[in-house]
Amino acid sequence: MLILKIIFFAIILELLIQIIIRKAKKNFPWFINKIDMYPVFDKDKYKFFLENSFNKKLGWIRKYNSEGFDRIGLKKIKFKISKEGYRSLTKKKKKSLFATFGDSYVFARQVKDNETWQEQMSKNKSYNILNYGVGNYGFDQGLLRYKNTKLNKNIKFVIIGFVPETICRIQSEWKHFIEFGNIHGFKPKFILNKNKLILKPNSLDKNTKLNQLKKIIKKIQSSDRFYKERFKSNMFVFPYTYSFIKNFKFNLSILSYLLVNRMLFSFKNTGLVNENLFSMVVKRNVKEAHKYYTDIYSKKLLNKIIINFKNLAKLRHHIPIIIIFPQLMDLKLKKTRKVYQNFFKEMAKEIHIIDLTSFVLKQDLKKFYTNDKYGGHFSKFGNRVISKIIFSEIKKKYIQKL
Repeated sequence: MLILKIIFFAIILELLIQIIIRKAKKNFPWFINKIDMYPVFDKDKYKFFLENSFNKKLGWIRKYNSEGFDRIGLKKIKFKISKEGYRSLTKKKKKSLFATFGDSYVFARQVKDNETWQEQMSKNKSYNILNYGVGNYGFDQGLLRYKNTKLNKNIKFVIIGFVPETICRIQSEWKHFIEFGNIHGFKPKFILNKNKLILKPNSLDKNTKLNQLKKIIKKIQSSDRFYKERFKSNMFVFPYTYSFIKNFKFNLSILSYLLVNRMLFSFKNTGLVNENLFSMVVKRNVKEAHKYYTDIYSKKLLNKIIINFKNLAKLRHHIPIIIIFPQLMDLKLKKTRKVYQNFFKEMAKEIHIIDLTSFVLKQDLKKFYTNDKYGGHFSKFGNRVISKIIFSEIKKKYIQKL
């Protein structure tokens, strides 16, 4: 009789969890299931991506000679991309001394063209600093863009900047497996083969048809480590009870939030992404990224890519500099941030690295970062402060070349 009661309870619990997760998914799409393994690609959105953002060598890129907008709440922030591919300059000067590559912190999201750290750093100087940053790039894509960009002869310094989460980005082939919902994010990546750096090309092509995507995704499942380590490990499959328990703390915190805010069984908020919910996702992702700084392969791969950058810059007669931009969540995770700081401290013996973590920790973080669902980029004030820090750190070492 006891066994029957246990079985009955288990069945009821399973059905209850299935119902709750399916309801919750309407307001929290990061609860993923088998359907998300092969998401439905909107024909028009896919076509728009291929025509406006896709790049075979890099994954994606901002369209040359174009305009775009960022948002902070209801506020729209306009930016321009020049016909040469870098972010619009406030004032064109006779020469450009720096070229900067990397992710959204290099691009300086959510501030105007004249408020980026590059523009503020070169404001009273006789030279420009070119901004080739692209949102969501890893160090690998920053390096590849540098390799594929013809720079003018006045360039002396080349900077590649990125967030610590780059240790995951460089190992990703399809962003959806690491950032659930980013379904257009196919990219090339470097792998290590017999301790040598090998480039694995982008699986997506300009001529890839919608009906070919499933085959490509299946192939990537065997070569992208995040399919198993993040996507599959977070996917709800039968029994849902076991899936829930596997990530109990995270799943419970999400459901608790939905319940407290009356969003779990409310359909009025369908499709609404609450900033606090997204913040929980960012925290989980950043915390997991920190762990990869203790993984031997991950560290070796990032080390090799950094040395590749150093050697390429030397070949092109450029001075290579790396800048680490901490996300707000990096700073909040006091227990784990030391692992990436120690890694870059060790790498600084090989190449000039400016890790902004310790500098930013001294600042008023509420003023330093914008308040948005993506975890916060540097505000106008933040960009102004880091422009001074970066220039000061470069000046210490290369005063005669500035």
